[in-house]
Amino acid sequence: MFGEPRFPLHELPVGSDGDYADAPCDVELAAEAAFPTRFGSFVLYGFVDKTTGKEHTAIVRGDVSGGQGVPVRVHSQCHTGDVWGSLRCDCRDQLEAAIEYISERDCGAVVYLKQEGRGIGLINKIKAYQLQDLGLDTIEANEYLGFPAEARSYDVAAAILRLLGIESVALMTNNPDKIDKLTAEGIPVTRRIPVVTAWNHHNRLYMETKKDRMGHMY
Repeated sequence: MFGEPRFPLHELPVGSDGDYADAPCDVELAAEAAFPTRFGSFVLYGFVDKTTGKEHTAIVRGDVSGGQGVPVRVHSQCHTGDVWGSLRCDCRDQLEAAIEYISERDCGAVVYLKQEGRGIGLINKIKAYQLQDLGLDTIEANEYLGFPAEARSYDVAAAILRLLGIESVALMTNNPDKIDKLTAEGIPVTRRIPVVTAWNHHNRLYMETKKDRMGHMY
């Protein structure tokens, strides 16, 4: 079973080492390569935000340059889910569903952004997990640590899509905030493609919070 949290609630530092920032981005395409995967073959692109030094990636299938309504997933890094297979969220399931979706179509892209924990950073996300174990939901935990419930931005994603030549997207998401922010960055969203994943007893409160308090569409 799970071990006890290392720090009691009153000893959790209220940090400010999150990923989010207000500075404008300056993104460049830095590398590309053929990219065979267990889902199929893609082209892998590497991007650098010269403002922050962060590195982001995208996988692309087919010819997306000049594309309208291109199926696109904009996925924020989830180290705990994407790497460790966490059952506390649905991030890895959404990522793999999106890759499978574009692998079955003539063209599409998945953009992978380095903005962990809805923008608060990996260590703060682990602190938020402990707070959730003590009874807070995901929004309350972020706010206790001094962060907004949703700290992600999509200016880098918009820059990446423009560098790929994608003119408008069919966005794979359940999150209306992502649609609004990407549209505000000048990327037209022609339609939404729902990303359906299974819930489990570890992530049920998290999923219900996203649905009931953040307006996610399931």
